Amino acid sequence: MMELRADMFEEVKLDDALQVLRSRKLGFSQVRLLPKGNKLRPIMNLRRRAMTRGPSSKLGRSINTILGPVHSLLKLEKRINPSKLGSTMFSVSDIYTRLKLFKQSLGPEYGKLYFVKADVKAAFDTIPQEAVVNLMKSVPSQSKYTIMKHAEVKPGERAAVADDKTSSKAIRRWHATALSEKENPDFIIRLEQNLAHKKKNTVFVGSALRNTQNVGELMHLLRQHVEYNLVKIGKKYYRQKTGIPQGSVLSSFLCNYFYADLEVKHLDFLRSPDCLLLRLIDDFLLITLDQEKAIKFVNAMHVGFPEYGVAVNPTKTMVNFDMLYDGEPLQKSNHEKGFPYCGTTINCKTLDITKDRDRDANIDVSASLTVDFGRTPGQNFQRKVLNAFKIQSHLMFYDTSHNANRTVLNSLRSTFVETASKMYAYLRCLGKTQQPSSEMILRTIAKVIDVAFLLLTSKSRVMRYPQYICDVRKSQVALNACLAFEKVLAAKQSNYQPVVKWLRNEADRLASGQKYELLRVS
Repeated sequence: MMELRADMFEEVKLDDALQVLRSRKLGFSQVRLLPKGNKLRPIMNLRRRAMTRGPSSKLGRSINTILGPVHSLLKLEKRINPSKLGSTMFSVSDIYTRLKLFKQSLGPEYGKLYFVKADVKAAFDTIPQEAVVNLMKSVPSQSKYTIMKHAEVKPGERAAVADDKTSSKAIRRWHATALSEKENPDFIIRLEQNLAHKKKNTVFVGSALRNTQNVGELMHLLRQHVEYNLVKIGKKYYRQKTGIPQGSVLSSFLCNYFYADLEVKHLDFLRSPDCLLLRLIDDFLLITLDQEKAIKFVNAMHVGFPEYGVAVNPTKTMVNFDMLYDGEPLQKSNHEKGFPYCGTTINCKTLDITKDRDRDANIDVSASLTVDFGRTPGQNFQRKVLNAFKIQSHLMFYDTSHNANRTVLNSLRSTFVETASKMYAYLRCLGKTQQPSSEMILRTIAKVIDVAFLLLTSKSRVMRYPQYICDVRKSQVALNACLAFEKVLAAKQSNYQPVVKWLRNEADRLASGQKYELLRVS
């Protein structure tokens, strides 16, 4: 903790800290220490609501809530000026859209692809504060921003299991949206144009709340947040003297705009049709047809960019070709397993995308589960198993217009194996009186098959993602599910022999070419 204080923070006198807090909207943050390897990573708790000072103490707004208008501004600028963000990706799902477009641009015949992955060391903690604040002044394209709110209401989790079952409480979320100067503020028009895009099973509720903010005030708030982030440790106050606050609702945007500026000024040689540069926060990935550009990129990243606080860890750099740096060989990816990047594995020849299952191979499945011991154990069990599949059903793994059919079916089998493993782990956590019958387990597996096929091939998914195609038959989905669940349960105790026997018979029937039918469980 002493080392952390010396490196990141400088103490502020109590009177000075209290004077600053009285003069501004932003309060102070507190630090949470999260383990990372043999070190601790400091995360600011900026969602915590502090008690207000004055005659009547009450819970005030959190720092992230106060920064909400700045966040809304940046979300709007991301939408109307995406080029300022360079190679930025805001989620792992963006890998799929970028890779698919790149593969299409290369045509059916292309040469060897060269991959380079580089990771910036302690990105948030090393970004120069003054430099990033000055850069952010160039981001706003308007002098004023109108911010409107609306609510989105979705059904509770239990409603997804069966329509006739008792549903859990509906989920309501408030959303704030900044409008461009040319945008119509009418709620219905905004719904049709963008708010309802790619949403389903959602009720939108408009609000009369409208707030107009001057860009100067918003940028001043951002500067206060970055350059004078007060942190309370024990009874003392400290100012974060380096980097930007991790845990801030703005931190990803600040990092992305800052590194996009780096790309323009130092990595401009990669802006060509034979290169694809991807970056998820501080994880860079280059895919190129030109080996010289790949080598130049490695050398540039390893030299670093001090004015941006960028330095990479050579031991974490990975390539798919032989290369030495400072006389030492760089880590080379396993050709057969593909190239790992942000939880995915990319085939270096075909650009097929699969989930990186090696990364989580040593994690105990039961440690990732929450067990519901409520009054409807059957519903809860089925809901948990269905959700175990749904969270792995991203279209990047099942698009047969980008991935080979064999790759998609292998991904499907692996997903069912993981779902079955989580189901078994969940069963082990239940008491004897809450254990589902063999019939309930088989009905749950049947439901997983139905939901899987519906999710992967539904018309609604195709409507939301017109370029997406999943050319798999229901019998293929059912066969892979039966084989996966049989593989997991057969290796366990004899409690599941009736289930295993039925799964083997059904797998044999489907493998012989018979069509899938609704599972008949006696």
